Amino acid sequence: MVHVGTVAMYLISKRLTKKHGLGDDPRSHLYEACDKWTNALEKKKTKFLGGDKEPNLADLAVYGILCSMEGCSAFKDCLDNTKIGHWFYDVKAKVEANRGNRKPVSLYSA
Repeated sequence: MVHVGTVAMYLISKRLTKKHGLGDDPRSHLYEACDKWTNALEKKKTKFLGGDKEPNLADLAVYGILCSMEGCSAFKDCLDNTKIGHWFYDVKAKVEANRGNRKPVSLYSA
């Protein structure tokens, strides 16, 4: 079953690469996306897209995508070939510092 899954994922990856026109090196598109993100941060001149103090939902969305890659060679390549590492570890520190802290949310605010 493992081998069938491996073959299936290989074929799916080839189909998606062709469908989205990613060419022979899909990682270059990943690097471009990381560079686009870090350029937006540099343009805004803040630590996070949400400001200097706290990440916003956009920061958390990109962080979540990168977390899903953490431990894979593609993640290491992103850190080696882009400037996203500093931002990633800053967001990670904020997320881990707030783990388990739940702020009450009022649906009926004044």
